[in-house]
Amino acid sequence: MNKISFVILLLITSTCFAQNKNEKDSLLILARNSKYDTVKVDCYNKLFFGEVFSDVKTSKKYFEAMFLIAKQKKLNYAYAKAFNAKGVYFDILGKLDSAYISYNTAIHYSKKAKLLSTEGSAYNNLGLLDWNKGDFYKALKNYNKSLELFEKIENINYQGNTLSNIGLIYDEIDEPKKAEFYLKKALNIRKKANDDYGLSVSYVNLGKLYEKQGKYHIAIQNYEKAIVIKKKINDDLGIAIAKYNMSTSLMKLNKLDEALAVLNDAEKICKENEAESNIVENVYSGLSQVYLGKNDLKKAKEYSSKLYVITQKNKDLERMSVYYEMESKIALREKNYEKAYTTSKIKDSLNKITSGLEIKKAINLYEAKYQSEKKEKQLLLAKNELIEKELLIKKKNTQFQILMLISLALITIGYLIYRQQKLKNKQQEQEFQLKSAIKEIETQNQLQEQRLSISRDLHDNIGAQLTFVISSVDNLKFGNQINDNKVLNQLTKISDFTKATIIELRDTIWAMNKDEFSFEDLRSRIFNFIEKAKIAKEDIGFEFKIDEKLAEIKLSSIVGINIYRTIQEAINNAIKYSKGDKIIVDVKSFHDKIQIEIKDNGKGFEIENIDFGNGLNNMKKRIEEIDGTFEINTLVNKGTIISILI
Repeated sequence: MNKISFVILLLITSTCFAQNKNEKDSLLILARNSKYDTVKVDCYNKLFFGEVFSDVKTSKKYFEAMFLIAKQKKLNYAYAKAFNAKGVYFDILGKLDSAYISYNTAIHYSKKAKLLSTEGSAYNNLGLLDWNKGDFYKALKNYNKSLELFEKIENINYQGNTLSNIGLIYDEIDEPKKAEFYLKKALNIRKKANDDYGLSVSYVNLGKLYEKQGKYHIAIQNYEKAIVIKKKINDDLGIAIAKYNMSTSLMKLNKLDEALAVLNDAEKICKENEAESNIVENVYSGLSQVYLGKNDLKKAKEYSSKLYVITQKNKDLERMSVYYEMESKIALREKNYEKAYTTSKIKDSLNKITSGLEIKKAINLYEAKYQSEKKEKQLLLAKNELIEKELLIKKKNTQFQILMLISLALITIGYLIYRQQKLKNKQQEQEFQLKSAIKEIETQNQLQEQRLSISRDLHDNIGAQLTFVISSVDNLKFGNQINDNKVLNQLTKISDFTKATIIELRDTIWAMNKDEFSFEDLRSRIFNFIEKAKIAKEDIGFEFKIDEKLAEIKLSSIVGINIYRTIQEAINNAIKYSKGDKIIVDVKSFHDKIQIEIKDNGKGFEIENIDFGNGLNNMKKRIEEIDGTFEINTLVNKGTIISILI
């Protein structure tokens, strides 16, 4: 199949439909009069592609004009477009090596000019060349480069064309799933681009793919969609192609009358457009097959003869083979077995020629004859030597096979031993892990029992004793008439201190009774403490903010009590020393960590002039014990911020 004849039309650097005389004259005037070299180059480029497919020889003058601008102005932009056009020119003339060089040179200058559209077009055209050579891997590689460039410039028309070509390659190398993926992708992009011509091509390509898979009904649906669009854009020959393709699916479904109707339409279109290409050959071939299927041998022969005339004119060996195949089938129906045999043999010969088998056979026959005539003795000696070598190789092969069997047996035994040892080690490791886990659980249980025992002792003994102290102090204050204010103040201090100690004791017992607790538990404790502080210091405004996302975070008892004590100490210090009227506790998430800030708007202090007492040192030690960081930021009359990061 000559892919250049139809695939190259899918992608070039500009729109390539034939220009009418007015358009051509306008472009020539603009090319001569424009002040801008790039505009001149673009005009000559459009003129070239508007003419190359109808008159290849006269189109040469346009890329020569581009080369003249490139040389005079040393313009990479012009060189890139000129070499790409020159590649298409050589491509159509069948000078594929020259085309290959031109496309690669176009890529070189496109990169210099940063002209991504022309670079992508050149890669696409290289893909077409490689496809024609049968180098599918290289073709796909070039198409993918082309696609990448078109995606960069967001040219969806070019993307659709390149995706379509990739799909057709996968179809040719019998990878239907990949072919369908890329053809459908091309279809969707063309829908997005409102590319009617491209859409019609996509539907035809998908129809042919489904037909190869035996999905004839789906194939026909795609051909029908293609025909609707081609009518809309007045693509008459495209309609003829789609109708021919539809007829092949209809014939597979044995719908001969419907196939005949669409082929008659296609023939009419070809006559109206004076077509003489392989489109007509396909239509005549199809009509001959339909009439043969309907057993109308006269009509079958009539169209077979028409096929012969046009294949001779076009020198199309592939379609000529189809003609002789039809003649063989018709002769069989007429029971003319001699003609059937003769035409079948001619068909086989043509098939061999088109596939290159005849040439290979001729070379092999020549080499065999040359060797038999000139080197008969050498061949005999070589034969004996070959027999000896074969015996030696056979002996070595036997030895090698025995060695391989022994090696395989040793490897198998070694593997079994290794596997057994591995299983044993794994079992021992699992047993060790199980024992360690049991031991850890037992240790945790013992620690929990000890914690519960200690917390009960604290509550029952020390708690009771502290309550007794409070009661005794209150009895002294209210049961006796004490007029000495110093004594009363001292008793009040003792009572308050003891009450505070009980609260601290309860917090300690609360922490000891749990292995872990949620941030929500900690929040309620902090909240209770702040509420009590509000009551004690009505002239200070308290604000407590906490990120709701932290509510479900689990903390160990040590971490929880250290955070709580630090916050408690920070608030107490702010109440005692800051002389501010606002204290804020802000708890939030910060880069997968917890950040706690205790702020006041008090008098602040100079850190370098302050001797850290037990309170500040204890706060810092508590946070460092749980692998956190503790920081104080303060300025005179600007308040104080204590930051904790855990």
